[in-house]
Amino acid sequence: MNVLLLTVFLSMLLASLFLLFFLRERRNQNTFFNSPEQDALRPFDVETPKNALRR
Repeated sequence: MNVLLLTVFLSMLLASLFLLFFLRERRNQNTFFNSPEQDALRPFDVETPKNALRR
């Protein structure tokens, strides 16, 4: 029975840590330091399209 309580306690601890870090990252979303994954998902509408050179 002690192993079950320990497992539940550790899983609740890990879940709360995940939630804490997730909310902290979402709150600091507009800062200068973004992850490459977030940058890769941004639309490319900021870039100016370049015309291909025709021969």
